This record gives sequence, structure tokens and C-alpha cells, in this order.
Amino acid sequence: MYIPFEQMPDHARVWIYQANRPLSSSESDRIRQTLEQGTKGWEAHGAPLQASFEIRFNQVVVVAVNESVNQASGCSIDASTRWFKELAAELHIDFFNRDLAVLRGETLELIPIGQIKSQVQAGSIGPTDTILRPLTEQITAYRNDWLCPANESYISRHF
Repeated sequence: MYIPFEQMPDHARVWIYQANRPLSSSESDRIRQTLEQGTKGWEAHGAPLQASFEIRFNQVVVVAVNESVNQASGCSIDASTRWFKELAAELHIDFFNRDLAVLRGETLELIPIGQIKSQVQAGSIGPTDTILRPLTEQITAYRNDWLCPANESYISRHF
């Protein structure tokens, strides 16, 4: 059962899918269509899931489930993963990208994990640069802490 993202409660669970490149408007439309249809009929063991999604920075898709209504199960989570695998094949996008995402204005710069230390040493990533926390699990953390200064993140040891 789809609801608008802004209506999701703070305790809702989230999954974050970072694309390896910016999305075109037609790709964003296709993703919205697929996810709206998918979340409308998404179930866990026959029980409807109250779910939503949003696209951020034209490159990150966030899916949320209100688990106080019904909890997502392994099978339902697998179903959502299949949405992204199918979209990836159709649109030639990697939604499972794990590069460091640095926010530059309203766009993302992706830095391969193996290059973080050298990019910090070169000054390409500064301590106050905004990065995206990839392992955010609750919507309250997504809303409040997903974007953070680099020196308050998992890469802080490089400063």
C-alpha cells in the first residue's frame, strides 16, 4: 500500500539505492512508475506493506516501509531488490553502487572506496564536505543524519 513519502513515520525502515550515474528524466519517470506499482502491491506473507519511495539528487532512490503496520520479510525485501535488478538491466544502471557519494551543490560526485584516502590527502575531499551515509536504516536517521560532514562519517580517520 503506497503512501506519500513525507507521511512515513520516523520509525519506518529504509533501504537506499545509489545509482552509478545521474538519472535522466525519462529514467526517473520509469523508476517512479515501477516503484509506485510495486509498493502498491507489496506484501509480506500476504499482508500489505505500507511503503513509499523518493528519488534524491537525481541519483539516489530511497524505499521506506512502515513496519508498525506490517514488517517486511526476507521474501518481501527480495522482491524489492528484484525491482532494482530489473530496472538496472532495463536502464543500464548500477543501483548497488558503493562508491563514496560527495554532495557538490545538488549533484553527487562518486569516489571509489579505494581512492578516498588519496582524495582526502589531495584536498579533493575536505572535512566539511557533505557526504551520504550509505548504511542508514531508519527514516529518522535518513531525515536527520544521512547527509553529514565528512569528518563526522566513516571516513573521518583520513583527516
